[in-house]
Parts: sequence; structure tokens; C-alpha cells
Amino acid sequence: MLENSAFDIGGGRPKIYFVPLDRRLLGAFCYEGKEYDFNFSHFWLKVKTEFSFEEDENEVRWHVRQENKYAAMETDITCSKSDMLFVNYEAPDGSKRHNRLWNGGNGTGIIKLYDRKDGDFVLVDEIEATHIGCEYGEYDPE
Repeated sequence: MLENSAFDIGGGRPKIYFVPLDRRLLGAFCYEGKEYDFNFSHFWLKVKTEFSFEEDENEVRWHVRQENKYAAMETDITCSKSDMLFVNYEAPDGSKRHNRLWNGGNGTGIIKLYDRKDGDFVLVDEIEATHIGCEYGEYDPE
């Protein structure tokens, strides 16, 4: 059982001076009190992110790998669609810009956390995570 530990991955289509960027993710892990930061806007960390989302008849799945100059985090998360909400979100102005928006709190998966030592990644821990809050949706800026 980990103490003083939590992880979060989130993102979307951020805007800089009203110009939307491509899809971006932010990640953070507080592992036993030590912070790991995977924020793309912290350019000095040289954060790299790869992610995918798959949906089939029964489940939705996320795979995210993030690394910076000091560490890496890889997550594989699955949520059962039968326990999730399929949200039809309409903004206050009447526009509908989110498509295929899924929400749930039943995610399970594996998180692998690595420290970088002498240019190589060394596994810190492989964590089985449960009761993960999960959300996915595509945002249409038009």
C-alpha cells in the first residue's frame, strides 16, 4: 500500500493567446512524497508524451507514456463501459463541442514509474491501481 501517493493525467486542447494547440496531456505522480512532473509547458523538463485511446463494445482503454529529463511514467488503464456514463454535454451557449465523452470511476490498470540513471530508465515501481477516475472525449474547436 502506497502512502502520500497519487497520480493524475489530464489534458485537452489548450490555447495560447487564443490559438488552439494539438491535443496535449499533463501528467504528475506524487510517489511516497516524491514528485514526478510531466507537464509539456515546462519546456526545461523536455517532456515527451505518447498516448492512445481505444474503445470496443465493452471497454475503453488508455495507454500513456510520458518521460522527462529525470523520469518516465507509463500507464495502461481500462474502464468497463457498463459502469460509465456516456455524456451528451452541451455548453451554456448551446454549442456541442465534445464528442464521445465518457466518464467513470471504475478504472483499473498498471502504472510503471521509472527514474533515469546514467541515461537509462530504471524501474522504481510497478503499481496496480484501482477505482481510477476516467474521462475521455474529443473536443471540436469549430
